[in-house]
Amino acid sequence: MNSLTKGLGIGFMIFLLITSAGCALFLAAGAGAGIGGAVYMGGELKQAYAAPMEKAWNASLAAADEMKMRVTEKAIDNLDQNREIKGKTDEGRDFQISLEATSKEVTTAKVRIGIFGDEAYSKRIQEAIAKNLKK
Repeated sequence: MNSLTKGLGIGFMIFLLITSAGCALFLAAGAGAGIGGAVYMGGELKQAYAAPMEKAWNASLAAADEMKMRVTEKAIDNLDQNREIKGKTDEGRDFQISLEATSKEVTTAKVRIGIFGDEAYSKRIQEAIAKNLKK
């Protein structure tokens, strides 16, 4: 019984190593691309990118510019773990892009349009961010 438990434990450890290595390869291969699927919840579209904060910040600012959005506020926290862009869309609606450094090489972007959100518009912004990350 004891050797069976050890065998299962070793098998589980090997499984973890293999799946962890696969995730690392996925992250390396997906530079600039979204990691996993985007999630729309509570009026906000959230997407993780295989990109460091600075690159995601520049891609977000470029996306806002390309979409003729007027940026009125930029904020960076003291630890540079969170950044925020606020302004108005070309239609005059409020927007907010919040960036969070999940790790040195992964940044999560959250997009909200107006008070209640606009999934289609938020998706276009996320697509523009992803496009700019590939440059």
